[in-house]
Amino acid sequence: MRILLGWELGAGLGHVSRLKVVADRLRADGAEISVVLQDLRRADIFTDAGYPVVQGPVWKMPTDPALRKIPTHSFADVLKIIGLANDQALAARIDGWRGLFDLARPDLVIGDFAPALTLAARGRCPMISVGNGYMTPPAGRAMPPIRPWVKDRDLPGTSRAAEVELLALVNRVAAAKGVPALNFLADLFNGDRTFVVTASITDPYRAYREVPTLLPFNMPRGIHPRPLADRRPKSVFVYLPSGHPAVRNIVYGLRGAGLDCDAYLSDLPAASIEKLTGPGFRVHARPVPFAKMLPEVRLVVHYAGLSTAIAAAKAGTPQLIAPWNLEHAVTARGVADAVGARLIADDASTAVVGKTARGMIDDDRLAARALAGADMFPDHDPAPTLDRIAAACKELAG
Repeated sequence: MRILLGWELGAGLGHVSRLKVVADRLRADGAEISVVLQDLRRADIFTDAGYPVVQGPVWKMPTDPALRKIPTHSFADVLKIIGLANDQALAARIDGWRGLFDLARPDLVIGDFAPALTLAARGRCPMISVGNGYMTPPAGRAMPPIRPWVKDRDLPGTSRAAEVELLALVNRVAAAKGVPALNFLADLFNGDRTFVVTASITDPYRAYREVPTLLPFNMPRGIHPRPLADRRPKSVFVYLPSGHPAVRNIVYGLRGAGLDCDAYLSDLPAASIEKLTGPGFRVHARPVPFAKMLPEVRLVVHYAGLSTAIAAAKAGTPQLIAPWNLEHAVTARGVADAVGARLIADDASTAVVGKTARGMIDDDRLAARALAGADMFPDHDPAPTLDRIAAACKELAG
């Protein structure tokens, strides 16, 4: 059985790490795996394990900061901002995926946040969609609110209009490419079988799903909380992308606060690592094992990637979160409700960052709540979820 795995949208390591776990399981069952990624900077997780990896279709994300201020009430609003409204670009991505199909000749495709791949496979090749809650709205219905603290009846007409507009565009492109039409825009993010793997507290559509989500199989494991007295005094771990809009103020705010900091800033050049490293602030060139670092610090500062948020919760460590986008904001709110994390705006000054971090480290009640919340996120066996995905592959591929 030949299987093509494709990742098309989104940033960070969560997408590739999720697909890598699936790939390993299917390869162990004898499948021939090929991998297509939209960002080859993440390819080493596959190439180091011997998988063939090629460049996939790319969505050029908008960089205008003003776009971050546009209200996003549903996933349709998000899709319009990030470029789904460009029919020529969507058609080109479908052609790109079809060309890759001709080369790989897959019996089945598995997509992670891959709408153009979904269209390219539709009517041509069985497809399985694997993803978290944010990027997998419930199929077969209109988009619900993407902010779980908002009720369906409060969704503005502009969001419904955006959904109608985008569905019409997608179906125009689909008709031109000989692809069966979609009934709902949400179907663009669901395959013949869909597996939503996420912690329920971070699923923005949890009130609308008819099929339960599955426990994540790519979450960090082996993380055990430590009592406050066993942790390094005034210690902080910072985990941020180097391109995060708040990274400079966070770094310099923490450096100036007299704290004991370790940091991993992904994709940071070596020269910048050397420049930022100094007394009380160590910048690591490679990712730091969560199981070692998170239980020994008093505070974790991050942007609400799901793996990091769950890992910090498992460690019983207070979290200061600077969400980068709406997905992160939803995750951050869910984690805050569960274990008492705090959020900080991406335009917070260095003084505010330093003051907030010091206050959280000195807050014994916050530390106690975080420590008590660790029991909410026990390690679990990923095998049952992977078994279901593997069985679906065999069923669909015939």
